[in-house]
Amino acid sequence: MNVLICGLGLIGASLAKTLKKKTNHTVLGWNRTESVTQKALRDGVIDRSGELEDLIQEADITFVNFYPNAIIPFIFKHKDCFKKDSIVTDSCGIKTKICNELDGHDFDFYYIGAHPMAGREVGGYDNSLDTLFDNASFIVTPYEYTPRNKVDALIGLAQDMGFARTVVTTPEHHDEMIAFTSQIAHVLACSYVLSPLAPSHAGYSAGSYRDVSRVARINADMWADLFVDNKEALVREVDDLVSNLMQFKYNIVNEDTQALKDLMNKANRIKEEIG
Repeated sequence: MNVLICGLGLIGASLAKTLKKKTNHTVLGWNRTESVTQKALRDGVIDRSGELEDLIQEADITFVNFYPNAIIPFIFKHKDCFKKDSIVTDSCGIKTKICNELDGHDFDFYYIGAHPMAGREVGGYDNSLDTLFDNASFIVTPYEYTPRNKVDALIGLAQDMGFARTVVTTPEHHDEMIAFTSQIAHVLACSYVLSPLAPSHAGYSAGSYRDVSRVARINADMWADLFVDNKEALVREVDDLVSNLMQFKYNIVNEDTQALKDLMNKANRIKEEIG
């Protein structure tokens, strides 16, 4: 099978490396910056490159790995080039906006939203890894009318690549869960290190500072789009977080140690139960 990776940044190149390491599929690659494509060829990360329109026509599965606002225009621009009955997917961290805008069009290919759940604090081709998706989840958000064999083909590819679990869900449920498991954590980390005390942390910090601040190392251009594109779900999580913080603040101000213990014990029980 021919698998085309469009966009050879952190996620795209990691997908290509994983495909080369764990499958026998032919990996085609294309990147807007030609020097990156040539480096991927020299490194053996992809088998072939060439003109984008030619690669698209050959690909049985195409992964589009761009910033959120570039995915839809790219697919529409090349909608008549994709191989008939092929699968076109993406790796974007939000799904509702993309899936809704591509829904209902009479394409000759099958678009299936996907999200390989992995990342690093650093981006770009040079930071890609063939182990990035070890123990990771691969989330798929097909339409109700998407043929089951096409969904199974994409899931099967993810399993061949070594993803630890595959999840099939709706775009809406994906986005509300990602708002909780990922986006709010980045909001919290960025808010945390905006403290005027953060520059003086050396010598006073240990594991807690490291754990909470880690994902404040962020690609602002990409994450700003992700936050805005998922604003309804993310704002709900921000509201919940602020409400919980205010409970702590109220009980600290009022020196209500029992209420503080109750809050922390409740949080501890939940963490013990859910992991």
